[in-house]
Amino acid sequence: MMEILKRTYPLTASDVDCHGLCRLSALLQYLQNMATEHAVILGFDGERMLTEHNAVWMMVRMHLTLDRPIVWPEELTIHTYHRGVTARTAAVYRDFDIFVEDERVGEATISWVLADIDERKILKPGQIPYLLDSPRPAVVKDRIPAKIKAPAEMTQEMVRAVTYSDTDINGHMNNTKYADVACDAIRYDLRKGQFISEVQINYLQECFPGDELLVLRGEADGVAYVRGADADGRVRFEVSLGFGDI
Repeated sequence: MMEILKRTYPLTASDVDCHGLCRLSALLQYLQNMATEHAVILGFDGERMLTEHNAVWMMVRMHLTLDRPIVWPEELTIHTYHRGVTARTAAVYRDFDIFVEDERVGEATISWVLADIDERKILKPGQIPYLLDSPRPAVVKDRIPAKIKAPAEMTQEMVRAVTYSDTDINGHMNNTKYADVACDAIRYDLRKGQFISEVQINYLQECFPGDELLVLRGEADGVAYVRGADADGRVRFEVSLGFGDI
């Protein structure tokens, strides 16, 4: 069975931002689509989880690093594989390697959990035999995306309404949209000569159309932080962004 999925994508005009670089949300969209495709191939896709276990896959944390910017009109080749499932842990980790031609330019790790859609409780994927036995490469990454330690002092940047255009098939704000919110909050359009070399997004609670998010920003040691919270102060997501010079 296909332990590693490999796909090549030429950048399209809609993937590129005002700096001529691959938009972070566009890159994350490629990763998300490949994760979905590989899950189908391996037999543990969302439709099967929903039908057989009344559960859905939920992205919990995402960490990405880039050694250099990806620029128009380069062509991406991405490899993805998952680390396998254990009987004890709830999180399932999927890794990615990102290439431009033969040059490895970045890597990513995404963690997922399986959640019952009615009780909203986390299921242990290791209790599902075909998940426990699913194939994985002999060598995988060991990064575990951690809690984001944002600075104590953060200022409100904007109020962001969640709308129809943010949603995906699950009815909530798509995982890639949080990257756009974060880039808007830090005014990435003004950061000429820099690219996002490292990003982590922690998804803490789903956001639905009609929700209004108070978006806060802060900075410490050259890292930008963005937090989204609702009117009751509950944190919905957190992002950290590191930068490199072009």
